[in-house]
Parts: sequence; C-alpha cells; structure tokens
Amino acid sequence: MDWSPRILGEELNPWLSDSPANPSVLAQVTALLAQQQATWPVLREAVAALARIESRHFSVKGAPVIAQFNPGRIVSVAAKVDAGSIRARPCFLCPDNLPAEEKGVAFGSEFVILCNPFPVLKNHLVITHRDHTPHAIAGQFGSLLDLAAALGPDYFALYNGPQCGASAPDHLHFQACDRTVLPLFPDLRRHPHQSIGKTPGIEVLTLSDYYLNVLVARGTSPQALMDWFAQTDSAFTIISAAPSEPMLNLVVTYESGTFTVCVFPRSRHRPACYFAEGEQKLTISPGAIDLAGVMVVPEPDHFRRITAPQIEEIYAEVTLDPLRFDQLLKHAAPGSS
Repeated sequence: MDWSPRILGEELNPWLSDSPANPSVLAQVTALLAQQQATWPVLREAVAALARIESRHFSVKGAPVIAQFNPGRIVSVAAKVDAGSIRARPCFLCPDNLPAEEKGVAFGSEFVILCNPFPVLKNHLVITHRDHTPHAIAGQFGSLLDLAAALGPDYFALYNGPQCGASAPDHLHFQACDRTVLPLFPDLRRHPHQSIGKTPGIEVLTLSDYYLNVLVARGTSPQALMDWFAQTDSAFTIISAAPSEPMLNLVVTYESGTFTVCVFPRSRHRPACYFAEGEQKLTISPGAIDLAGVMVVPEPDHFRRITAPQIEEIYAEVTLDPLRFDQLLKHAAPGSS
C-alpha cells in the first residue's frame, strides 16, 4: 500500500520550531499536531471538545481514578471486534481509507504517526504499521520502547491487545498521549510496592493492594526489557491458556534514560455491566488508558450514575485474578524461567 501521499515532508516545515533539515521525532509530532488541527476540521473540533469534557474524580482502594465523559469515544468503546465484523468493514488504519485531510509523519521505516480524531487525552496519537499486518505485540515490543524514547518524558506510549481495547485488531498499531493527567504515574512514585526481582539492568515490582494487578519493570537497557517481556509474556500465555497472544495492555514511558513498562494482564475484554440492561448497564470497555486511571464513559447517564464500587468491580472483572497473578509473579523476576 502507498503511504507517500499521506506522509508530510516539506509541507511540515512552516510548523517546525527547530531546524527543518533534521527535525527530531518529537519536533515532527509537535508540528503535525498543529498542522492537522489547522487543516483537518474534524480533528480541530474534537480537540476543542476534549478541552470541554466533564470529569468526575473517585478514590478506588485509596488510589485516584478519573471518570471522563467523552461521547466521541462511543465509536471505539462500542466497536464490534468479532472476526465477522472486522472482515465486513474497511480497515480505518490503511492509507486508502483515511479521511482526505488526515496526514502523518514517518516513524522509522515501518510506522506512520497520525493524530487520533477521537482523543481521550491531550496530543493523542495513533502509530500505525505501514502494512495491513495483524495486531500483535510479538516481535514488536522493541518498537514500542523506541516510540516511548523518541517521544520523551512528556508522553506515554501504549499497546492495547487485540482482545482488550484495540478497535482495529486486524492492523498493528500503538498509541501515545500526553501523560500529564494520567493517575498511574504519580501512583508509581508514591504507592507502596513489592519488589519481584532486580538485576543490574532491570528491576521488576508490583503495586501493593492497588485497585488492579499490574507488573512494572524499570530499566535502562532495551534488550534487557525485551528479554524480560518475552519471558513474562511466555509465562502468561501458559498461565492463561491462551491459544495465541494472552490478553494484556501495556503502558511505557521513558525519562532520564530509564524506561518504565507497565503490564496489565487481563482476564476478559469487557465487564458484565457492558452487556447488562437497564440501570445495571454501563457502556465501558477498558483499554490501557482506562486501566491507568482515566475511565472513559461515553454515555451521559452512565457517567452521572457510575460509582467508586462499580469502578472497582469493573477493574476486578477485566484484569487478572489474584490467584493467577501470583502465579505470574513467580515467573516475572528478571532472568527467571
């Protein structure tokens, strides 16, 4: 497929703040965000709407969680991701199917960075593979680390598994956003934690008595993190009896030479309230951003009546149960088998 008409080259120069001769990825992204808002009315309106969204703040097991009323996200939250529905629709991440105004910048030789027209957070990006290749993290975790490093400390990069948040499970892609309001990152600094293991290149921990089970790996070596993730992913595949990729979401940051990788192992795609009727129904389909503390609620009445106990129950339903999480911890120490 031909991405060349979609990738901005010299057209981006007026929007660049540093040298057009050799701009960094971050400089190109900053320019892309400005250029696309100026030339793509749908994105401009979506960004303006994001600035006006309503939020409610909750304490869930002592940790902050933000419920965000974001009606524009109904497209993703309610997306049909069964095989038949995927086959029946054109892929919205392939260049021939993008809106005419949508342009991007190259990220390496395999990916293109685009602006998300349905943003959840500020500077919401979609990083799509140039080929229509299945959405899977195998062999691509290093690219996710590269993305986080290229965008720097003001951003986080994420991966939603094909069965737990990705609305395009037929086309490999990542996302990235401004990290300012996400509760997860302050929690990583202040919440009590349990060390799982440490080597010179990597430390692995988990947050104690948190509102969900999450594995956190910190390290300066991409290769050490890649080896650890492959080891942990393999163990989780066995523990969850997954026929292919186990259900998981990933959040990655890079700051002062150190990567932080958060792995959210999953047990199911959507909570029971998603399928309920009447007053019990809550149209919530958690992905990485939801698990990291910003729960997107696209329906106005659902936003008004959601409670902290319901949020806690949703997290408990969709993430890995304590018994299997404890099994995973036994294989998550760096260098274990």
